Formats: sequence, C-alpha cells, structure tokens
Amino acid sequence: LNFSEIFWYILGKIAAIGFISIAGMSFFLAGQKYGKKVKEKYWKYSIVLALLSGVISLGTYIFFPEEYIRFGILHFFALSFFLLPFFARFRYWNILFWCLIVIYGIFFIPVIESQYFYWLWFLYPWFFSADYYPIFPYFWVLLLGYSSALILERFHKLDIFQKKWEENMLEKFLRIAGKNSLLIYLLHQPIIIAVLFLGISVGIF
Repeated sequence: LNFSEIFWYILGKIAAIGFISIAGMSFFLAGQKYGKKVKEKYWKYSIVLALLSGVISLGTYIFFPEEYIRFGILHFFALSFFLLPFFARFRYWNILFWCLIVIYGIFFIPVIESQYFYWLWFLYPWFFSADYYPIFPYFWVLLLGYSSALILERFHKLDIFQKKWEENMLEKFLRIAGKNSLLIYLLHQPIIIAVLFLGISVGIF
C-alpha cells in the first residue's frame, strides 16, 4: 500500500473530518447530560490526552526521529478539549468563528512560515510529522460538529439519542467500543505496525 497516493490521502482526511466533527457533536450531548460539570470533565480529558500525546511524541522520536509525531490527533484533541468549553458559550456565534477559521486557512497559512508554531499550521520547508492535525484548520471541523448539533437540537432531530430501547448485538458492541475508544486508538497503531513488520520479515508484504 502506498499511502501517499491521492485515494488513501483523501480517504484518511474524510475519516479524520468525520471523527473530529462527531467529537464536536458529542461535546454538545455531554453538555446536555452533565450540565455545567461538562467543562471540568473535558478539561480532565484534556490533561489525560496531553500526557498521552507527550508519551507518543517521545516514543516516536526515539524510534522514528526523522518523522516523529509533533502534533498528531491526540495533541489536537488535548488542546481542542481545553478550548471548546470557552467557545461553547457563544453557541450559534461559533458558525461565524467557523467562517473566520476557514478564511484564516485560505489567506494566511500559505504565506507564513514558523519553526515553533507548527501547531497553528505555520510550517517551515523541512517540517514533517507522521501524524499531523494542527489546531487550525481542524478546530473549525470541531466547531462545525458542535454547531450542527445545536441546529439539529433546535429542530428536534437529536431526540433519537434520548430514546430507550433494547440493544441488539451491534448496538451493544458500538456502545462498548465508544466508551473505550481511547484505549482502542492507543492499541490499534502498535498492533498494525507489529503486523506490518511481521509481514515484511516473513515476506508476506
């Protein structure tokens, strides 16, 4: 598999955008469930993710120093979950912030370079990271998910999440996977890498 091919690149970005937008909608649903306590819960998530992302950066730097992960998806969520409670106060005004971030990405990113602010998408020519999701422009995807949940709630389209019914096997599996998504994420990459290395060593790949 050549993951630099356009098909795999687009597929990966579609998956990431879906992942991030669902996280924005989940924050809205969590706010309905926990009320004002949701801020503290997400700040705790932010601290946990920051520690884990630091471990990932250190580990990849040791084993893959030329392409270690500097601001991957966990780094992104660590900072985004800290910021999101502040933005949630503005509710529908987040649609305006969403538009401003898009404009920021179109007109400012291509002309600014920085060695220290790559987490804002200011890059330098030799920058490379094996996993890279800067706070801009992807924070707009999170805001888009949150704003979409606000609009759906206004038109009573989120009522399905309030209904109770007997779970089938698939729904039970998805619920368990959802509650353990961080653990699954942390385990899936070393498992995939181990399988690839094993496959290469025995000549399968």
